Amino acid sequence: MKPLRLTLSVLMAVLPFHAQQDSGVSLTIRFVDGTNRFHVGEVVPIELLFRASISNTYDMEMRNYDRSGRLNIEQFHVTPPGRDPLQNYYSIGGFMGGGLGGPRELSNEPQIMHEDLNEWVALDQPGHYSLYVTSGRVTRRDATKSEPVELRSNSLEFDVVAADPAWQQQTLGSATATLNMESSTAEEKNAALRTLRFLDTPASVRELVHLLGTHSDGSWDEVAGLSGSRYQSIVVRELEQQMSRPDVALTGNYLLILAKLKYQLDHKPLPPYPEKDTEEQKIWNDRRQAQDKELTEEQDALYEKAAALVSNKWGSARAETVQTLLLRPSREPGDVKPLGELSAEEVAAAFLNLSQDQQWNLLSTFWERLRVPAMTTPLKKIVEQPNMGHQLLRDVALRRLYDLEPSEATPIFIREIRYPHLDNGMFTVKGDTLGLLPNETLPQFDQMLSDRLAQNDSRTNGLDAQLIGRYSTKAILTKVKSTYESSAGQWDCVTEDGFVVYFLRVDPDYGVKRLAQAPSACMTKSLPAVVKMQRWSEVEPGIIVRLNGPDLNRARQAAEALANYGSPRAENALWDRLRRFHAQWTERANELKDRPGMPTEANEAMGFQFGLVEAIGRAQAWFLNNEQITDLENLTLGQERDNVKRWHWSSPVDLSISFFGEQVQATINSQYTATELTSLQSKLAQYPRGTKFWVNAFGSPERVASVLAVIKDIAAEHGFQVDSPQPTR
Repeated sequence: MKPLRLTLSVLMAVLPFHAQQDSGVSLTIRFVDGTNRFHVGEVVPIELLFRASISNTYDMEMRNYDRSGRLNIEQFHVTPPGRDPLQNYYSIGGFMGGGLGGPRELSNEPQIMHEDLNEWVALDQPGHYSLYVTSGRVTRRDATKSEPVELRSNSLEFDVVAADPAWQQQTLGSATATLNMESSTAEEKNAALRTLRFLDTPASVRELVHLLGTHSDGSWDEVAGLSGSRYQSIVVRELEQQMSRPDVALTGNYLLILAKLKYQLDHKPLPPYPEKDTEEQKIWNDRRQAQDKELTEEQDALYEKAAALVSNKWGSARAETVQTLLLRPSREPGDVKPLGELSAEEVAAAFLNLSQDQQWNLLSTFWERLRVPAMTTPLKKIVEQPNMGHQLLRDVALRRLYDLEPSEATPIFIREIRYPHLDNGMFTVKGDTLGLLPNETLPQFDQMLSDRLAQNDSRTNGLDAQLIGRYSTKAILTKVKSTYESSAGQWDCVTEDGFVVYFLRVDPDYGVKRLAQAPSACMTKSLPAVVKMQRWSEVEPGIIVRLNGPDLNRARQAAEALANYGSPRAENALWDRLRRFHAQWTERANELKDRPGMPTEANEAMGFQFGLVEAIGRAQAWFLNNEQITDLENLTLGQERDNVKRWHWSSPVDLSISFFGEQVQATINSQYTATELTSLQSKLAQYPRGTKFWVNAFGSPERVASVLAVIKDIAAEHGFQVDSPQPTR
């Protein structure tokens, strides 16, 4: 059995990095305010100062958080060693990494990062300790590459003293007072919450349990404080007892934490992954799968309990609990309804109590669990709001209303076409949504749309162009042409696409001519339309001209258009353009690196190379063998070359299947991506006969089965072999 990829990726994220040491950059640590004496459970704040003695050489990653909760870019070494409070938490289940950040050039002026030692090390016993930090934030760059630098800080000595009950009570009281005080700032409340998290007394644990149940899905400090507490039995007891309170929301985080902690009380954590022993790896993965199965069963039991308790909940706690049931992961085929006997009316009523972001999430991802007639009323209330903070909610709500009750939605569509909502100054219902009506044309809107589109200061140009492309008749062709030509070459992509779709429909020759002069990969309606009209050959030469033009932004758009829709003969044009780019920039390759103050010329060149290389390597109409990938790698300059290197393939080839709403997404070898089955079939057919594919599928079993059937049909036709584990839900 193949190892689970998610499991391995989590493990790899915390393995030690291999880096060179460097005397030109340093890391210094110090305690904030100079203190070096702390109570057990007191926050231990540390400042990390990064400094470079050589300019324009070192870059520092500024990210200080991770979506998994903890960023392992630093390691905190304490002697005698303390306890990692979250070791068990991270040993169960998979976690998603990543977060916002970016590099910053280091100089002799120190860059300071603020950390709390308690995040990584809990010092539960009084004593005398020493600390140093190692970091992987810094890289050294030269003309061709960047390499990580291993930094080790100075050492600090400090003392931890016993925390007497009076100090603990005072600390707890001060933190809870700050959290309950309306005048407290967000920064003050965050600091108070971290104080509660690290205090780790029975009283602070109870306060965190209360906060978790009365805040919308809980903060990371609530989750981590309960998961990392020494008092796991108290945490589990308090969480279980609080479940039945009418004002406590049983959120997904609440149920997951309780399931994990109950599991941890009865099981020892898995040992480290055996990197070198394949037999032990199989045993380890079998144990991991058994662990995940037990955890899932524990969660399902808690979801059942939450469903039984929902009728006793009040207000927002009830709405949040209903949302949790609606968001519950699918386990079996056809499992789309929430647990328990929630009435459609109850679901609809609870939906209106949710935040706009929560409403959008449910409508976008879990519509099948909401698709009941009772949802007509809350959907109408949403779309009829005069102004809305969430810029995506009105569109998806109107789309779902049309899906549920077209007769109720159609008058709203007509009104929205006539009087578009401008939420925060922007139209928020997409042309695609308003284009769902079955009418071939809507002549009654011809004059109004063409007049609006001609207004220089209109906020709805993009929408009006799309609506003209979808519904307008030839009667306004002259006026639309005049408006278009008055700013030819200056329209944004969405507006340009709407214009060209209209021209292709009512004046095809003119539309083909305009498309050849203004191609862009984001013209998602007109480019497929001209392919369907079998007139792509008239457009492609103009796109190739744009590919070779001096404007690198437009050249990149041309490359992306050729990758998505181009014929095989476009491949030669892309290779030729890359060879000329390589010859132009090979002596300046060190400039093609994202850095502060990057010159515009280099920035545009780097973006163009990225688009050009991606177009060659990920195109739909052709396939690269390993020799061609090597050629592409050798022609690619800078860091982008590492991305190309990963495209080398061997059999079996990884094929990942997942679903986003109603759309399938298939990724082959982390290189080719298809969002519908026809393009997936076409791409698979380009692989040599005898190729084996290892398919990982994520989604409901019935949806996965339908896609696997298509894959197996194409495999039988072209001599492939397909193997796959059970679908991952």
